[in-house]
Amino acid sequence: MISDAVVVTGVICVLFWMIAYFGIIYRGFRDQSFGMPITALAANLSWEASYGFILDPMGDHIHLLSIPCFFIDLVIAWQCLRYGRKDFQEPLIQRFYPAIFFGAIVIAFPIVFLGFLEFEDPDGEYTGFGINFMMSILFIAMLLRRGSSRGQSLYIAIAKWQGTLFAWIATALTVTTSATNQWPDSLGEFFSVSLGHTEYPLTPLINVLYGVTFVVDIIYIVLLYQQLRAEGKNPWRRL
Repeated sequence: MISDAVVVTGVICVLFWMIAYFGIIYRGFRDQSFGMPITALAANLSWEASYGFILDPMGDHIHLLSIPCFFIDLVIAWQCLRYGRKDFQEPLIQRFYPAIFFGAIVIAFPIVFLGFLEFEDPDGEYTGFGINFMMSILFIAMLLRRGSSRGQSLYIAIAKWQGTLFAWIATALTVTTSATNQWPDSLGEFFSVSLGHTEYPLTPLINVLYGVTFVVDIIYIVLLYQQLRAEGKNPWRRL
């Protein structure tokens, strides 16, 4: 049985991601654009569909909360399909954009689903943090490619960063707490046990994946802040 600490931080993680999703949707309609890179969206939809509907559906609070996240992501997918063609200058991409969009999802789903199975990843740690790392890189690439803050806001970037942070904290708490020890005895013990843990669900690879994602998310926040200021926009007043 998991501790209350894991449940609380897991729910906070999902709430931050929902804030990011709703921010992306709001900004997308305001800018008539899309705010999540297509490859990242395809992987994200595949993860939520696999985790929420196929692999132990309703198994725990994170499985359950993955279901509304999936349906929120469908709105972002519609925005990608609706506004995405004009976001690219290459004639070939513009011509075959719908096929490229759906093709990304068709390719992503079996890769993500089989990743759960072949890496023996029932909690979605390898797949989830791997997708998060890829997503963080792609957000920077999207910002640099556009040279514009279109579809993006600082609040989306911060919520995404915090969502991934609390995903790691929830995972770390699964190895530092229990049903009889609901919270870590100290912050020092929490970090020493978490960073030194070697077995699933918190392995050295997962710690490294999160560490680099944490850094890349901060870089994205800084770059987006600079872009907004260069456009003459107040980063804190743009929702």
